[in-house]
Amino acid sequence: MDPVLSAPCDDAEMKTIIQRISDGVRLDKKQRNQLHCGFHLFDGAHISFREDQMYINGRVTFAVIPMVSVLTLLSSKKNRRGWNMSKLLTAIACMRTDAIETLEIRRLPRRLIGLHRIRESLDKPIASSMLSWVEWMAEEELEPPKHLLMNPLGVWSRDVRQRLSTPIGTKFENRLKEAFSHHPTGLEELATYPWTRRWLVYSQPNQFQNARTLPFEIVGGKLKFVVRSKNNASRKTTVPDEPAVWAYLLSLAYSPLKSSASNLLYALQHNWTDSKHESHQIPAPLRRSIQFLREVIDSNSDRVFVHDECMLVIGRMGHFYEVKVGKGAHRAPFVIRAIDSLEPRRTTPLCIHEGSFHTTVPLGDTIVSVILSLVDDVKTSGKIDSLREHIASRSPLGFPTPLTEKHLPFLHDSTVKQFEQIMNQHASSIRWLPRDQSVGELGEQHNMMHLFRRNIAFNRRRWQRDGVGPNHKSRCDVLVEHAVAANSTMPHPQFIEMWHKSLKDGPLEEESEMHHFFHHFGRERNNWVQLQHQRQRQIAIVENLPVGDIRNGERRFCEIFPRIWEALFLHPIGSTFRLGVLDGDDVTFEHCHLSMTVRSPQERRIIRRFAVLLGFVENGTQDQKTVFVRRDHAKQTARRNLSLHLDSAQSSLGVPDAPPWHWHFSEVMQTPQKPGNFRSELQQDLRDVNRRLPQHK
Repeated sequence: MDPVLSAPCDDAEMKTIIQRISDGVRLDKKQRNQLHCGFHLFDGAHISFREDQMYINGRVTFAVIPMVSVLTLLSSKKNRRGWNMSKLLTAIACMRTDAIETLEIRRLPRRLIGLHRIRESLDKPIASSMLSWVEWMAEEELEPPKHLLMNPLGVWSRDVRQRLSTPIGTKFENRLKEAFSHHPTGLEELATYPWTRRWLVYSQPNQFQNARTLPFEIVGGKLKFVVRSKNNASRKTTVPDEPAVWAYLLSLAYSPLKSSASNLLYALQHNWTDSKHESHQIPAPLRRSIQFLREVIDSNSDRVFVHDECMLVIGRMGHFYEVKVGKGAHRAPFVIRAIDSLEPRRTTPLCIHEGSFHTTVPLGDTIVSVILSLVDDVKTSGKIDSLREHIASRSPLGFPTPLTEKHLPFLHDSTVKQFEQIMNQHASSIRWLPRDQSVGELGEQHNMMHLFRRNIAFNRRRWQRDGVGPNHKSRCDVLVEHAVAANSTMPHPQFIEMWHKSLKDGPLEEESEMHHFFHHFGRERNNWVQLQHQRQRQIAIVENLPVGDIRNGERRFCEIFPRIWEALFLHPIGSTFRLGVLDGDDVTFEHCHLSMTVRSPQERRIIRRFAVLLGFVENGTQDQKTVFVRRDHAKQTARRNLSLHLDSAQSSLGVPDAPPWHWHFSEVMQTPQKPGNFRSELQQDLRDVNRRLPQHK
């Protein structure tokens, strides 16, 4: 049967929408509203789209989706017939090709974490996709247990993702296997999916050592499969918009990297054949503009250089600029970064245009204007304030600040004089020239001394921010010094070689964002050591517990604390429980064997709040533990106040964008007359010192 009950528009209009998205043309308001209305499926699911995101039943999906491929599949009555489209789209929307990330890794600079800690294992992207899919299925598809409003499997998957991203001694594969041995009840319901069965029997791989990643990419809104061509080069071929092909490839992609299914996916890359070769026709205006760009680059071969999608431009006085096609400032179709150093690589974003850009102008013509402006950066600086300020405040690449008399012969006198005239027109001076070379009267220089002092203070803060000092010399500085000592030419060929090498090793374009982080969040940097000590203490506790354990992370607040809440309201009037007054003490109950280690004052406050809402009062201390006795029934507003209190605690302890914790807490029951039969989950010893917990609980 047809899985689509209703579509947002007819076939002709949908083809127009797909074509506009494929061509990169902005949709009009009516078309955007149609995608927002979305598709209604036979199983009750609602699939809608907004910008480049897909929503299933109003919830945004985890990963970026191939919009063109998804819309083509949903609008094809012939191909979609007989398939469960909601489950197929859920799988494609959870497939993430990036490594596992957590809040700590996103906030801290990469240089403080270490690349080896982020890229520990090749299984991380696949495990991240698998766990994201488990979280979605647990919260949207699986029925929750009897005493809960949500399935705890989703909390387990989020906790495992965050724990596996933390660099803790043991190998990633061992910790991943350990996590699946401690999964809660509910994962067996997903065992009907082939990749779930393969993960449940996951073992550490040992047969391959070569680097392999997910062979999927999204290009132009289409799902591409990276395959090998006959000449052993890689190419990206479009995956056919057929559910059978998608389902089979997703089944292989969600499997562990070293499983037989994943090996088959790797084999398909080398044996894929495309029966229909479609040649992409480049529009004539764009083709002519690219040819014009190539001619400009060739005519300035000593000043403009190309490395893949990046272009290097050398200005008239020796400033280096890097140009790349992308989303720049003021919606410009390009990004410019001024190169301050190459070893180590440091760049500064630069904006040289303030006007609007017209989509009718071919891209090649736009990049040509940028390159020509930077080639003659001195003349352009007369019109562009940001470029003029950059040239005036930053000496040419490799030159010291200020220059000495030995460096002046390496600059063209006519170029320097032209720039001095431009600076005079704006009542300013070149700050990296020797003092006697600065333009202006002595009185003017005296009045500008406060600017030099401010500049020195700024440089001192910049040195602290960059982790270098005023005497620090980069590789470019050393090469320039050697050229000056030998009275030779500028080492631009070495600079260009270093630039190519820096891009091969991976351009660190996030460095300026790191500097931005430290500049605007210096307070966090000053407290960073203290936060690290606190984090080390938390890791010391978690490190001794298995990955995926119920006592860790979000599972602790969504599974253990709901049990404490339930155990409290199941105790009759006159019953007692004990709460430790120190971190590391336990909470124990009179009529059940449930126990837990209280790790922090905030956890004690949460349990105390539980007790007050359910009618418990303090009744002295015994053996360094506070004794609580139940004197009254639960308050009428207990459930509402519980939700407010947990929401406040979750804002500081929880995972961002996670479902509310109070959804996992059961409703308050009538106070029993006598102790009843407590279910098995309320009889467990969940203290940190207990290493023998029941499996899958």
